[in-house]
Amino acid sequence: MKKVRDSSESEMILTFLKGEITSQRFNEKLNNVLNELGYKKELILDGDFSNQNENVQRKNIMIKFRGYPTKELFENFPNIAHWDLVEFDKNDLDNIYYINYDYWNELSNNTSKPKEAAKTIKSGKEIYEVSNEPFIKGAELVSKTMFPPVILITCNDKKYLIIEGHSRMTIYGLRPDKFNGTYGYIGHCAEQEMKQYDPRMVVLDRNYNNKIK
Repeated sequence: MKKVRDSSESEMILTFLKGEITSQRFNEKLNNVLNELGYKKELILDGDFSNQNENVQRKNIMIKFRGYPTKELFENFPNIAHWDLVEFDKNDLDNIYYINYDYWNELSNNTSKPKEAAKTIKSGKEIYEVSNEPFIKGAELVSKTMFPPVILITCNDKKYLIIEGHSRMTIYGLRPDKFNGTYGYIGHCAEQEMKQYDPRMVVLDRNYNNKIK
């Protein structure tokens, strides 16, 4: 992967919400949160991360929607020292992992890797009776359009954990050629904090210099 520029928490949150508002799984809940807070969809769809008032509102959404930064998906979430916008190479797929969740574990044959999940999908096996059709349709769609950026975190620049974009990463697992040249956000954290959130992402190589850059 290649760093494009520095990013920020505010940009990450805006990108996260943009990804979720188009998700079949999460868009209903997100729309309910928007209605409850009295916010319009444009705060996300046409959001400006340089607008501090908007940033406060979107953080309020994240708190109610996904428990950010301390609950639900973000329980024990590490303190992120900095965010980068990056451009991916298709070979980066080999170092990207799903969160530790039953469905993704089973789909990827307990490897947590999108490429392995693609093998399961191609075999026709369905996990927990959940249809693979959205992934198959997505693999066709990605040939015609570029998907929104995914969001990952790392403590070592060797293993990257998906925070937002699991379905899109699965589609890239089916079409690795389409991952080349796409964009994403990488959050960098300390090894000890990652260990509390997802110890699988810690590289057990004591010769590796784990300083945050």
